[in-house]
Order: sequence, then C-alpha cells, then structure tokens
Amino acid sequence: MLVLASDTTGKSLSVALVKDGRLVGESRFNLGYNHAVTHLPQVMALLDACETSLAEVDLLAVTQGPGSFTGTRIGISSFKAMSYAAHRPLVGVSTLETLAYPWRLVDHALICPLLDARNGRVYATCYRTSGLRSLAEGQPQSPMVQPGNYQVAEFLLQLAQQVEHEDLLQTPVLLTGDGASVALAAHQSQFSGEDLNLIRLDPVHDAPSAAAVALLAESYHRAGADGNPFHLNATYLTPSSAERLRKEKSQP
Repeated sequence: MLVLASDTTGKSLSVALVKDGRLVGESRFNLGYNHAVTHLPQVMALLDACETSLAEVDLLAVTQGPGSFTGTRIGISSFKAMSYAAHRPLVGVSTLETLAYPWRLVDHALICPLLDARNGRVYATCYRTSGLRSLAEGQPQSPMVQPGNYQVAEFLLQLAQQVEHEDLLQTPVLLTGDGASVALAAHQSQFSGEDLNLIRLDPVHDAPSAAAVALLAESYHRAGADGNPFHLNATYLTPSSAERLRKEKSQP
C-alpha cells in the first residue's frame, strides 16, 4: 500500500510517501507558520521527486491536531480536496500519537508528547511505550493522562499522581515535542525532582514526522477506520480565540 501523508499542525512541515511500511521519500522543514504557501508545493514536489502521481497513491493521511488552528486546517482541507479528487480514502491521526509512535519499542518507559500551547500551557498526554505497540494493529491505546490543553504544572501533577498510583516511580518518563523543554523547566523549578524520572529526548525529534503519520494511518485503515474525507474533523482540544471571544460576549 502506498500512503501519502503530511503534518502541518505546528511550525514544522512534513510530507512523506511510505510504501508497505517502508519510507519512499520525506521532506521536513521547520521554518515557521508558512504552510498556506509551502504545503501543497512540497506535496507535489515530493510526488515528482519520487516519480509518483496522486493516482498511484492508495491512502492519504494527515494529522488532525492538536496544534496550530490555522496549520491544522490547511493540512486537513488540502488533503480532503485531494482525497475527493482522487477518490482515495483519507485517515486522520492525532499529532500527539504521531510524536509518541517512534518510541513504541523502548522497553519499560513512559512517553509524554507535549506541544507548546504558549502562556505556560501545553497540549499533552502520556502513554506506556509498550501499550503504543498496539497501534501497529490499529488499536487505540488508553493514555495514562488524557490528551488535553493543560497548564504545565497541572499536567505534571496529574502525571506524578498517576505514576505513584501505578507504582512507576522509577520508570523513565520520556519527554518529546516542542513543549518538552517547557515541562522540564517547570518541573525543575516547581517540584522536588524526586517524583518523576524525566528524560528530555533530543530536540531533533520534536517535530512530528509524516512517515509516522503514514504508518499510523495505514494501521487504522487496515483495522477499518472510516476513510470518508467528509467525516474527518480537526481535534483542537481547546476552543479557538473566536469561540472564546464569542462566549465572553454572550456572558452577562
């Protein structure tokens, strides 16, 4: 199966072609929020470089959030249009799952993907790395901490409570994503340092990889995920600024 995938949910842009679980080609840039200009040209450039046409693609895959509202909409709307035009299924996957997925083979560890939501907040969750291996069969894994938009200290407190409850105090907690440094700094300044065994993964892995998006989407597709592009919606995990403003105006 040939999968074309992209991620536009953050400052980085990633597009990839994966065939039968093997990477054919991938382009990744971390140049800021310019996806409205760069996304589709990079998709077409990748197809051209790999001597492949959209008609040869079997499945389209895209991150559906959380992340930048505008960036997420750009990726989803572009791939919805391509899915409709090419009559190909489209599967959306979580940005947080995408960040965690490459670390699924690490034994006896927890993985916390975190995205910087600014003003001391993060989009975050936490998984057991062993549990993430079920994603290869398209089976969602229940996280230790539910995905959400958290104050950093709130997330760390919930994580520490869950780690203690499950007797995992010595278990390495791997932090990845562009919110990882925010969480690590908060932990060092606000906590004793003994409650969580935090390990900051190399920042070179902070940006979501479209190759991981492709692998996740293919597993969900084989497990029967709905590939109808008109059923795919963004997962923001927080109201937009326009929604918040509208709510404030409606309050007496």
